[in-house]
Amino acid sequence: MALWITWVLVRAGRTAWTNRRLVRLLWRGITAAVVGRALALVVAVMLTAAVLLTLPGMDVGIGSLLDFDANAVFTPLEQAVQLAGPAPVVGPDWVLAGLATVFLGALALVIPWLAFIEEEVFRGGLEQADGLGQLRSALRFGLVHLVMLVPVGATLAISVAGLAYGRRYRHAHSTLAVPVVPPIALQAYRPTKRAVAALREADHLEEAVTRQAAGVLASAQLHATFNLMVIGLIWFAITFDALTR
Repeated sequence: MALWITWVLVRAGRTAWTNRRLVRLLWRGITAAVVGRALALVVAVMLTAAVLLTLPGMDVGIGSLLDFDANAVFTPLEQAVQLAGPAPVVGPDWVLAGLATVFLGALALVIPWLAFIEEEVFRGGLEQADGLGQLRSALRFGLVHLVMLVPVGATLAISVAGLAYGRRYRHAHSTLAVPVVPPIALQAYRPTKRAVAALREADHLEEAVTRQAAGVLASAQLHATFNLMVIGLIWFAITFDALTR
């Protein structure tokens, strides 16, 4: 598992480097307003997960069935910590703090690119969806995280984030004026089947593509900021525990 996840992250890192101009654009889009929205969303998702995971059956997932109690993304870090040997009985665990900083720092560099790809897949074309369609899209986004070995309750909480990303996409898409999208984001945007179907209904194809790219860019910025906050909280928890033993 650790080797496979490492291979996936390395490939994602190579692709993110190839698209580094877009990644920089996403980083620059993390404004104070986006940070505020992401922070509120982190709180909402965590509270939802805390409630859902107390309900019967909500703590079940692929991970629990495999007797694995961690998010699959962090298996390379766990494996590296195990290979580094036992932690000191007393005093700071500098090895754990260092490994966490390197791994999570590298992951943070890839997150904006991964967020953009996910927003292409799950939000592109969502302008044509009614309320039920938006909910289905959010649920699919949450449930796909089952492959990361998180329990059902956590995936349903992640669906709350998916719903927020969808609203952000639709807001950016539906602005009255034709949005100005940086060329790099417009070039990187690849419509999915749902997005193409929505484009067929448009009167002005070029404007419709621009609006979809603007929506994906806006939702990807919120998505990336949310994920970066979560990574930051995990890094803080690990390093604080490692250095205050």
